[in-house]
Amino acid sequence: MSDAGVLRVLWTAVAILIMLIGLTLFYLVERKILRTRHRLHVAEATRRLADPDSPLVEYLGSGERSRRLEMSGEGLRREALEEALLSRLALSASHTERERIYAFAADYFAEEYKYLLGRRRWGDRMNVLLHIEKFRMTGLKDRLIERLGLLENGPKSDDEWFLLVRTLASLQAQETSDYFDIAAERFSELQLMQVLVALQGERLEELVRRFESLPIRVRRCLLDTLRLGNVRTIEVLELLERSMRSEDRETRIRALKALANFGYMTPEAADVLEERLSQGEAIIWPERMMQARLAGAVRQDRFAPHLENLMADPAYEVRREAAASLSNYRNGLERIGRIAQEHPDRFARDMAVETLERRAYERNVG
Repeated sequence: MSDAGVLRVLWTAVAILIMLIGLTLFYLVERKILRTRHRLHVAEATRRLADPDSPLVEYLGSGERSRRLEMSGEGLRREALEEALLSRLALSASHTERERIYAFAADYFAEEYKYLLGRRRWGDRMNVLLHIEKFRMTGLKDRLIERLGLLENGPKSDDEWFLLVRTLASLQAQETSDYFDIAAERFSELQLMQVLVALQGERLEELVRRFESLPIRVRRCLLDTLRLGNVRTIEVLELLERSMRSEDRETRIRALKALANFGYMTPEAADVLEERLSQGEAIIWPERMMQARLAGAVRQDRFAPHLENLMADPAYEVRREAAASLSNYRNGLERIGRIAQEHPDRFARDMAVETLERRAYERNVG
């Protein structure tokens, strides 16, 4: 082939490439325009559904579904209805209104959501799981369990595993605990906490009863969940006091932290705490710090000498916690003042001075 022929072929290839790039750009721009237009239409329909005289607002107020409401789901209005319900759910404080939203969503979206759970597209499945969770669609529990049975064991499916299990938990499904072994192995602590915090009432009480049979990571996160949820029952107190004697160090630390939040312990548990406080540096510093915090929360006079000793602890965090706890005791600031003047340990004196200065500043600012 001559040089001219080669040149023509090259120019033809360049022209085709430019045309393909142009068509691709045109397609992408057109899709964006259509999507933007669609979102505007959905937003307008959603706004109309929020009007005081809309069929949705009438239903939420009376509980009666009008023909206008049933027709609101045709075409893009179906997407708008979904968004309007989700928006109302996020803002509503009325139990009755929320129950009406759940009932309507169960009747109106269940079949579509069941179909979307089987879609090959990962994003579709994840989005619909979020909606099932928010709408508390208990009727789809079996479909969620079926989907869990189809998932492969591997990092690619971890996010879907998590969202499926968390959705089961939000539905208060008893089967949620069947997946704790997998969750303990593959979920982060934050994910475990999200699953546990969704469980309420009877489901949470069941976990407290069978605490010792749970995987160790689930047990640790359950202690944090009870603390953050400020759950205060006799059963929880008994669990926390058992856990502060656990052979697992991390379990003990979290139990101490939860007990400090509880603000009370039985005399038997107080004996255990006093015995552990007397062991000094034989206990690791994070546990010593939580012991000091608990001693400050229950404020029993027998712990005050131990807190004074901890103000000379090698770990700064322990000294600070001990000083803060001791300052909550009756005559605690006087004790700290004596430490600032008389204690043989320089670190204890420094911490005492720092605590007194901080308390004085807080009084002046307050």
